Amino acid sequence: IILKGYYIMTSAKHKNPPAKPKEKYSVQQALTNYYLLVMFTLFPLFFTDAYFNIRHDKYYFFIILTGILVIAEFLIIMTASVDKPPEDSKLEKPKPKHLYEELSFMDWAFIVFLGINVISTLLSANPLDALLGTQGRNNGLVLMAFYTAAYFMITRCFKYFEYIFVALAFGSMIVYALAILNAFYVDPFGMFPLLNEQQTIDFTSTIGNKNLLSSYICIAMPVMIAMSLITKKTLLRVIYLVATGFGFAALMTADSDSGILGMAVFMIIYLVWFSNSLVRLKRFFLSATVMLLFAKLLRLFSLCFDDKSKGFDKFQEIFVFSGIGWILFAACAVITGILYLIDYKKPNITISKAVPIALAVVFGLCAVAMIGIMVYFSCIDTKTDLGSFERIIRFNDIWGTHRGFMWIRSIWIFGDASFIEKLFGVGPDMFYSAFSPYFDDLSKYGDSSTNAAHNEYLNYLITIGITGLLSYLAIVCGTIKNAVKYAKENPMLIACVSAVICYAVQAVVNLYQPITTPLFFIFIALCEAFVRNTKAEKTAV
Repeated sequence: IILKGYYIMTSAKHKNPPAKPKEKYSVQQALTNYYLLVMFTLFPLFFTDAYFNIRHDKYYFFIILTGILVIAEFLIIMTASVDKPPEDSKLEKPKPKHLYEELSFMDWAFIVFLGINVISTLLSANPLDALLGTQGRNNGLVLMAFYTAAYFMITRCFKYFEYIFVALAFGSMIVYALAILNAFYVDPFGMFPLLNEQQTIDFTSTIGNKNLLSSYICIAMPVMIAMSLITKKTLLRVIYLVATGFGFAALMTADSDSGILGMAVFMIIYLVWFSNSLVRLKRFFLSATVMLLFAKLLRLFSLCFDDKSKGFDKFQEIFVFSGIGWILFAACAVITGILYLIDYKKPNITISKAVPIALAVVFGLCAVAMIGIMVYFSCIDTKTDLGSFERIIRFNDIWGTHRGFMWIRSIWIFGDASFIEKLFGVGPDMFYSAFSPYFDDLSKYGDSSTNAAHNEYLNYLITIGITGLLSYLAIVCGTIKNAVKYAKENPMLIACVSAVICYAVQAVVNLYQPITTPLFFIFIALCEAFVRNTKAEKTAV
């Protein structure tokens, strides 16, 4: 108010329009940005004892780092309020807003989500386990509270500088490189001698098992693809593209369908989204070309080790070993070249709105057809031998590495639950106790127990009930809706929401944990931060 009054009086005296004061980079913003810098670089790489404590290492790292941020920001706010000079009484004071007027839909969604977790914890048969998540993977009330705290800190104190995303590029490249080396039994950190044969095959890089590596890739790699499209600096575009290539190569080494599912859906959505802009479309195909090129470079890397590796899944072999991979690479390279040539010859050309609509219709029909095929072979024709496609298009107990068994029983558990449990669940991260009656039947698939449904949405349904699941969906869907709405005004929303979309898709067949899920919530917070900044700029104008 004081600054505004000063500029109005000065401009009136000199008859010049008021100059816009330069916005300062506050200590609060700097602390939040350094927090993000650490989370994007050190957090994915941190471990203490091979793979045995990775989950706990990441959990305590996130809790301690977020706790430091919250305490530091609180002290700064309290200090600033004490040292604040008295306002000029002659200036008109704006009418203070009520608290509820300052909270956005996303803020309320997080508050409700946390509140339901509190209620679920109090109603749980084992409140202490629900508080800490000791029966599961530390996804108890404490972790949910820290997710909420990180959200409010980032949305209020973040200031955009691209170096944060460049740091994510380099941090993720180290994770990817380690995953690729580990896939060929190259062990820079000397972890493998501490593991048995099966653990050596399952675990990789500094993330954990291959499913969790896929989850990490589904967060970091889409951001790199999007940043390569929207950045204005050529050198940074090269860095993002190289990170994208390494990410795709690492995904090929991760024998996990969740990563393939997440990235496939992401690429389709973004192809439709970017098909109305020639500049972004050509860069999109450039990133796809780089991804396929790195898959083929992985084949050359494999030859250096006489193809001695942990093995590749059949779908990944298409990109790495088969001639189909070369055909796909050549097709993307040609399309990229043509688009760049057209843009060079006729810059600023407008693409018809019919193109994204047509692509959306085609991919939509393909999705409907796939669902129809799955329903037919799951409900009508249950006898035909489908060979290797059995685990994909026929939903039964063995579907998706016996995920079908866990999903079907999870629905049964919810159906048999009491009214209160249907509303608020059995307690945060208490899936283990809810599923325990089915452990004997589960043992025939090689697992004596499980603490997750391997479907995040079913997991939330059982642990925090229908109210908890709906509040979580409100967070995810609200983030995507706001990002799409304001993406034209702030392209950075394209990058941040890409991580949210890709993670949310792979979550259908994966699980939440303190290894990669904290990064997911961070990108939700970044989306809201960019939305808030965009709204503030529009209001100022």
